[in-house]
Amino acid sequence: MVAQQGLDHLLIQFYHSGTARVEAAWGVRDVGPNTCVLFDLAQPATIVAEPAHATNVLLPRALIIDKVPNLESLHGHAFDYATDRISRLFFTCVRELVECADALDVHQLPHISQAVAMLGSACLRGQVADRPASEVQLSITIRQYIEKELGSPRLDAETLAEHFGLSRATLYRQFASEGGVQRFIRERRLLRAMKMLTQPGPTGRPRVSTVAYASGFSDEKTFSRAFKRRFGFLPRETEVGATVWGRTAEPQPVLQSWLKELAA
Repeated sequence: MVAQQGLDHLLIQFYHSGTARVEAAWGVRDVGPNTCVLFDLAQPATIVAEPAHATNVLLPRALIIDKVPNLESLHGHAFDYATDRISRLFFTCVRELVECADALDVHQLPHISQAVAMLGSACLRGQVADRPASEVQLSITIRQYIEKELGSPRLDAETLAEHFGLSRATLYRQFASEGGVQRFIRERRLLRAMKMLTQPGPTGRPRVSTVAYASGFSDEKTFSRAFKRRFGFLPRETEVGATVWGRTAEPQPVLQSWLKELAA
């Protein structure tokens, strides 16, 4: 259910030990013990962490959205749950729930989930957003449009600016943390191509040319050059990495690391 409805959920992490660096569209934040982080699963984020111990709770967006008006803008936001009383109360409830979850009866779960959501809403309402909700929503909408149009070779900064009625400068600010809109589009195209090449569907592994056009590249040669610059090997060399997917050939180490990351 989570896999099917992930975009409709929020992930809240309570760090007990270890540290991490969270990068969202608005910038970068370091988190550590006694820190709570909210992730809106409809928005992209990068997390670089050392081994950490955290309590996690996954909440349906529908249970909270009407009670927290600035919810989208809290994506990647971190706050101290040890010093804030409402946050500490929320954490205590979640911690105890984790401890006794196996002993709960099925008929109790809907009421408990509602109670946790209400307490989480009270906690989140008091948090200050890093960006206005309208700006965050625009960022989400643009990224959703990019994912939908990745296969179009006409997708570029000019097309996006015209489609959303934005200046080039405003559009660039939306992607400043990713190095600009063109770099973001290129990265998403190459990651899509990597997935197509290493996770073949029912009809088998697609041709490199098919992957190139499906990823928005105008020709196979340009695609192969960009792919090698990004990953360190050519698209046709991904076939030797099929060990991770149940075949027999031994993948090169750099490819194997990419395959395992995609599998996770």
